[in-house]
Amino acid sequence: MKLIITFSLCFLIVSCHQKKEKEKETNSHLNEVNILNETKKNESIEIDTLLNSNNYLIIAPKSATIKIIKQHEISNFQTFKILMNYKDDIIIGENISEEDVEIYRKYHSKTSFNDYPATIYKGKLADPDFSSNPTAKQFITRIKEGCKNGINFAGHFTLIYWGCGSSCQMGVLVDRKTGKIYDGYQTSYGSKFEKNSKLIIKNAGAIDTNTNLILMCASCEVYEEIWTGTKFKLIE
Repeated sequence: MKLIITFSLCFLIVSCHQKKEKEKETNSHLNEVNILNETKKNESIEIDTLLNSNNYLIIAPKSATIKIIKQHEISNFQTFKILMNYKDDIIIGENISEEDVEIYRKYHSKTSFNDYPATIYKGKLADPDFSSNPTAKQFITRIKEGCKNGINFAGHFTLIYWGCGSSCQMGVLVDRKTGKIYDGYQTSYGSKFEKNSKLIIKNAGAIDTNTNLILMCASCEVYEEIWTGTKFKLIE
């Protein structure tokens, strides 16, 4: 009797083991099929540069059609979908999904830091005057610490900024002659500026330094502005 029970248990164990091995083989085969299908799917999409103009570089599947039009022309392209808008341009595509296209804008600088020179102040540096801007009192420590670095912008200003969330920076400018504090600095991807120039390039971090391309997105616009002494003014 014991022998029969022992034999039965061994039989069940071997059967279960064989079943599990078969399931593993089946699952492995299914995974291989899925990977193969995904690879074939990816290989079937041939990516290429579909548009390379003075202002844009657009990469998408070869099977797609890409055009850049103006608003008044949109009715002539009923089968196309709108992929992106930029100022007066509308980028449209046919036979394409939005996730399969990469749209870049080419950055063309309108000016240089030397075009807007500023004489660097050599006198005694004034401490930040928080009475001139009550809102700035929320960031007293940051502003005081930033002012220790001296003048870094537009001849006699200290520009101090800090993070305000994902892809967000805000800050103030302190006049080191008077101590007056000015608002108005906000970017998504940082900025470039120099202490002997009034020019600032906002969102400079969105520019690829090797290609001068900007991947287009809602917060990736690059602005060149001039500091007038009290506010930023956009260079048209």
